[in-house]
This record gives sequence, C-alpha cells and structure tokens, in this order.
Amino acid sequence: MTILAGTEIAVVGGDAREACLAEELLALGASVWLYGFSHPARKLSPGIRTGLPQRADVIILPLLGVSDDQTVYAPYAERRICLWDLERLFAPSVLVLCGKLPRAERKVLEERQVIVVETAALEEVAVLNAIPTAEGALAYAISHSPWTLFGSRILVTGFGRCAQPLARALKALGAEVTVAVRRREAAATARAQGFSTIALSEMAEHAGSFRFIFNTVPALVIDRKVLAAAAGDVCIVDLASQPGGVDFAAAEEFSLHAALLPGLPGKTAPAAAGKILAEIYPHYILLHKRKGGRTNET
Repeated sequence: MTILAGTEIAVVGGDAREACLAEELLALGASVWLYGFSHPARKLSPGIRTGLPQRADVIILPLLGVSDDQTVYAPYAERRICLWDLERLFAPSVLVLCGKLPRAERKVLEERQVIVVETAALEEVAVLNAIPTAEGALAYAISHSPWTLFGSRILVTGFGRCAQPLARALKALGAEVTVAVRRREAAATARAQGFSTIALSEMAEHAGSFRFIFNTVPALVIDRKVLAAAAGDVCIVDLASQPGGVDFAAAEEFSLHAALLPGLPGKTAPAAAGKILAEIYPHYILLHKRKGGRTNET
C-alpha cells in the first residue's frame, strides 16, 4: 500500500517509537528523512535517509514534544536539537505533527501559516498509548520491588485514560487496587468497575498500607505529607508528564524508591507504540493533502 507516495516527511527527534514510525511511513510509500538518531536503538531500513531534507510536506516531532526552552526531545541525538534548527522547513502549508508545543512557538508557526496538530491531545492517541504505558509501568514495578503485584494493596492516583487500563491490568493480576480521585464522578466510575476509592486529600491517611503507588495526575499529589506516611519499601511509579506528581526530593530524603518514567512506551514497547502512531498519523497527513494544506482541523 502506497497511500503516502510522493509525500516528503521529516521525522525529527524522538525515541525508538519514532524510528519504528518512520519505517511504517516508508512502507506506506512516503519519502522519509530521520534526524536526531545518531545512535538509533534499532537497525533502520536503507530506504530511510538521515539528516534534514531541503523541504518537507510533513514534519513529525516527538510525542513527548518540545520543551519550554525549545528543545526537541531527542535522546539518540549527538547534540541538543532546537525547534528553530528546522526553520527552513517551516514553510506555509507544511503540516507539523507534534505531541505538544509551547504556546509561544505554536503561535509563531501558525503566523507563518504552518499547520500544527498537537497529537498528545488527540483522544485516539491518548487512549491507545495508555496500553503500552500501563504494561511498561507494570514491568518497571515488578523489577523494582521485593513484592509481587498479586496480593498487594496498590494505589492508583487519577482515573483517566492512562489510569483506567493500568488499574484493570493490576486487578487482573490479583492486586487489591484503590483509586484516589478528586471528582465524585470519577469515584463513581471507578467503583462501578469494581475498585475501592479514596479522595486525593485522604491519601496521607492510607499511604502506609500500599506496597505500590502509581501516579497519573500531572500535578503535585504525592507530596511530602503522603511520602512521610508511606511504607519504607513502597515502589512509587510516576507516569504523569514532567515534572510529574511526586515530590522527588522528599522521596529521596525518606529513602523511598520513586521514579518518573516519561516516554515509557518508547522504552518498553517501541514497536507497538510506533505502530499506534502509524495507524493514526497517516489519517491527518491525507486529510491535510486532500484539503491542500489549508486546515488545522484535528
């Protein structure tokens, strides 16, 4: 299938999932350039060119996006990649697919008539990406705790797109799962799925009874008070976007094991995570091409 034939795509930065995505786009007929992979985690197809093209129809930036200092997430690059290193590619009607962009940079691009789609905000990306995220979180917890998940009391904070498949997987493995939420509606949804619930404000009262704590809330919820009450051998896994929702300085002070795991699918299941993006991104590329690059519809 060559549905992307004639499409020039620059994949800039990212981790192993973006490398897998590049392979999938090549198989769909696109001309693919890969930049920021000096030491890729996998052997790349000889059909993929490295470096930056002179022009591109589509620029794909990492699902983890661009930070506030304009740095493109690129763990395999030899040097820092700045968003404006790509300036010559930002021509009118070029499509940019990026997990997230700082507001100021998005505004500049849109003023140049670049079409921007922030893919981390797409429901289909978030829902499907939650599955390899949950599996990666389980793998990390299993390998960093003296306890089994089976039979353990486990706390999951939040009950959104990431937390729900994680809680279900933990329950299927025989864990006793409690969900901490802020909203009554979320508590009702969790209870309807068979989970115990507590309010986020009550976590310090119960923290000592949990062997594992998984955070999915992108705000400081596992604070010093909660950590002071936690069990000494607890394993805390933070899946929220940086800087996470755990007071890591306090966790270190209390000698607790706590880890922030950004981009987990790209580390533990890059082929699956790349395949997910390859099932979604071509839709937006083809939509863009059909409308002549005159839409930023997402």
